[in-house]
Amino acid sequence: MEKALLKYVCGVVINVRDEEKYIRASLLSLINQTVTPFVVVVNDGSMDRTKEVASDYADIVIDLPRHEESWAGRPELARVINAGLSVLRNIDLDFIMFSGGEAIYSPKYIEEITKRMRKDNVTIASGVAEGEPSRSFSPRGCGRLVDAEWFKSIGFKYPENYGFEAYLIYKALSQGRKVTIYPDLRFKLQRKTQLYRGKVYLWGKGMRALNYNFLYVLGRALIFSLKSPSNGFALLRGYFSIVEKYRDIEGFVSVFQRKQFLSRIREVLKNDMLL
Repeated sequence: MEKALLKYVCGVVINVRDEEKYIRASLLSLINQTVTPFVVVVNDGSMDRTKEVASDYADIVIDLPRHEESWAGRPELARVINAGLSVLRNIDLDFIMFSGGEAIYSPKYIEEITKRMRKDNVTIASGVAEGEPSRSFSPRGCGRLVDAEWFKSIGFKYPENYGFEAYLIYKALSQGRKVTIYPDLRFKLQRKTQLYRGKVYLWGKGMRALNYNFLYVLGRALIFSLKSPSNGFALLRGYFSIVEKYRDIEGFVSVFQRKQFLSRIREVLKNDMLL
């Protein structure tokens, strides 16, 4: 435990489930960073050798009981991640990083992003996964870094509700904090991100919990429907389901999303006029 008493620039929580195929490369990319992080792996009931492989590289591996269904996108996943955060809470850290077991980072990822966050006074930031689109106010969950002092001020954990990753973004924005992405800081995903009806349905539930503006949700549903009508319907079905709302930010999110929707409409109209 002596290592856990030292000060670290960054502590990393990695939630994994049956990631034996990918976890070694991911952990090697983290322990070989130019700024070495303290790494906690939360093994969410894996049936393969994920725990054994992770134990060779991580500082701590937390082993949780097996459950049959996936918790991706559900409140239970926040509980899994929070198990790792309960370890990092007792370590002197400047930043918290969240990752999945399939991500591979360049050696200077942590050094560069923490340097920029300090310089730009940014509370939450991420790089960009290769091949994925990004928005400046929406750092993705994997590859995300959070200012540890601010995180402690709001409880040092994810809320166990739908849309918990996005909650952190809107909580920071509602307090006037800076949130951004750094598009030139890229990392690789060994497994392509999948989009399927069940996942989109849970996104809709998250949007409801966060009190997304209906026009924004409708626009997203229409975009999904262009490729898959069932995905567009699933998003709306999730949005109109009964979930617990985040009362502390519901007014802010609704106004923010309305502004984003109107801004997007103006952008489209402007581009049409230039054609």
